[in-house]
Amino acid sequence: MLSANERTFLHWMNVSVTIGSISAALSGVAGHAHRSWGDDYTSSALYVRVLSMFMLATSIMIAVWGGYNFNNRANMLTLKLDGPYDSKVLPAVLAVTLVASLMVVFSGAVMRLHSDS
Repeated sequence: MLSANERTFLHWMNVSVTIGSISAALSGVAGHAHRSWGDDYTSSALYVRVLSMFMLATSIMIAVWGGYNFNNRANMLTLKLDGPYDSKVLPAVLAVTLVASLMVVFSGAVMRLHSDS
C-alpha cells in the first residue's frame, strides 16, 4: 500500500507529464502551422513555440520539485520529525503558470478573431 508521500509524488509526476504533453502538442502544432499554412501564421507560431517552451520548463521544474519534496518528506518521516509536510510554493507556481498560459492562448484567440473581422 502506498503512503501519502508516495501518492503525492505520483500526483505531481502526473501533473508534470500532463503539462509536458500539452507542451509537446503545442510545439507540434506550431511547427505544422509554420510549414503548412504559410507566412501568415509565422508570428503566431513563434508565440505558440515560446509558450510551449515555457510550459516545458515548468513541467521539468515541477518534476524536479516533486522529487525533492518526496525525498525531503521521506527523510523527515524516517527521522520522525514534526512537520511541516505541506508544500505552499509548488501549487502557487503551478496555478500562476497555468493561468498565464491560458491567458496567452485566450488573448491570441481574441486577437486572431479581431484580425479576421
